[in-house]
Amino acid sequence: MSATVTTGTGAEATGEGGKLPPRVLRGMAWLVWRQHRVVLLACLLLTAAAAVNMLWQRASMMDFLAQARTGGTAFDVTNSFQNSSYASAFQDGAWVMGMLPLAAGVFLGAPLIAGDLERGTLKLVTTQSMTRRHWLTVKIGTVVFVTLLCSVVLSAVYTWWWRPARSLVGFGEWTNSPVFDSTGPMPVAMALLYLAVGIAAGVLVRRVLPAMAITFGLGTFVFGFLWDRVRLLLFTPRVITNPVEQGQPHVPEGGARFDNWTVDAHGGLHGFGTCFNEHTPAECRTNKGIVAERLEYFGSDQMSVMQWVDAALLLTAAVAVAGLTLWWVRRRSL
Repeated sequence: MSATVTTGTGAEATGEGGKLPPRVLRGMAWLVWRQHRVVLLACLLLTAAAAVNMLWQRASMMDFLAQARTGGTAFDVTNSFQNSSYASAFQDGAWVMGMLPLAAGVFLGAPLIAGDLERGTLKLVTTQSMTRRHWLTVKIGTVVFVTLLCSVVLSAVYTWWWRPARSLVGFGEWTNSPVFDSTGPMPVAMALLYLAVGIAAGVLVRRVLPAMAITFGLGTFVFGFLWDRVRLLLFTPRVITNPVEQGQPHVPEGGARFDNWTVDAHGGLHGFGTCFNEHTPAECRTNKGIVAERLEYFGSDQMSVMQWVDAALLLTAAVAVAGLTLWWVRRRSL
């Protein structure tokens, strides 16, 4: 006696006309999805959850601001906002935006090619009539698409959430990284650069965990230390100077303070705290010839240009790293 196992009628199993039902993904695209479906789904679901939370926070914040601004001074509104849960909510949101590029590099970029090299999957794939160029195109194209989708959605939602409270978040100091690097095109550019670095690390070390560690360490050093110190140096701040008797100039509405100085009669710059701790500050300033207070700031209208310039530099670096990686993969034995 023999037994057969069926999965349904012939029409159900093979579709109309005896053909297999169509699949959304086929070939290499299906293989990439099968290999990385857990992390890809996690990225998409976490992005959706974060975006929904930000939208809910914005709606709640708008009601709070409407009530706070009814009959309240600007100082009262600022004080109420800083003492509310909305200030900490923005800090949490900025943390999420800061983790976005890191997640793209560590969890999407680093294992992408290193995993195939470590497990030997590449040798199997390239013996099945699959060219190395097609393999690279689909692999990298898939994670670039997911990275773009997640970063664009989160950047757009976070920026929309921040705009009504831009003068309140961080007391309006938008040049600080939690705001500057979390809004506009910056999260997208940073995520793509992290992704390129992660892929490059995986190609070079050929092991997943070391590649993830290198990406994490390099990204933390570059963006947590170097980038924070150079991202504003390409731009020229605006200057306001007051006679020393009038005190320090005020930052115009929407502007962000960059630096403060005191100025002597010959135009020389002295530190903002010069003579501050002296017993007779006025006499000290007279002796040093200090005649004016100088404020350097960036206007609110400069923010968009500054972000797009910095984002273009990051994208250029990402393209350069990706180009070198592709050259290495296509010409070296894997």
